[in-house]
Amino acid sequence: MKKVRPVRQAIRDAAIELFSEKGYAATTTREICQRAGITKPVLYYYFGSKEQLFREVVLDACNEARKQLLLAAGRARSAPGKLVEMLASDFELTRKNPGLSLMSMRLIFAPPKESPGIDYVQLGREWIGLLAEVVREGVSKGEMQGRPREIAEALLGILLIYSLGHLLAGEPELDRRLARRIVNLLLKGCGGYSTDR
Repeated sequence: MKKVRPVRQAIRDAAIELFSEKGYAATTTREICQRAGITKPVLYYYFGSKEQLFREVVLDACNEARKQLLLAAGRARSAPGKLVEMLASDFELTRKNPGLSLMSMRLIFAPPKESPGIDYVQLGREWIGLLAEVVREGVSKGEMQGRPREIAEALLGILLIYSLGHLLAGEPELDRRLARRIVNLLLKGCGGYSTDR
């Protein structure tokens, strides 16, 4: 027996697929409706407009990711352990919903018309802020050294590179081991090499 999705979820799923494949501007409401198996009035009843649908999908995904990151941070005692858990949680979200992750990645680098009403710079700052707070805690406890914001920015940069690689090429495997290697690399360095040499 085929499982029937609620209409609202069917619309969201269709929109995520199309936005990840084609981008926001190139996706029409007609295509979303066809893929979801609904009519335009039904889409407008639930979301009002394509832009409202897009905003809801993106902001819901960001809120869910933030919630999962905070829960993940609570699973470890040390700041380095919290960072590993946070990266592993983000990797899990990417594996569970690659279409949504790909849509988000596509929109980060898209022109403004491709992401109406979404301030990706602010969303990135919030993500960095979450990581920096954990690093700040670790620095204050003597668990790590460095500038919290720079470490957070480096972690986010590495995370984005690996996530893009996974989404576009299927590798690397996004798992807890990779999260641990990233945190260890960043916190322990590359064998003590100094740029002063």
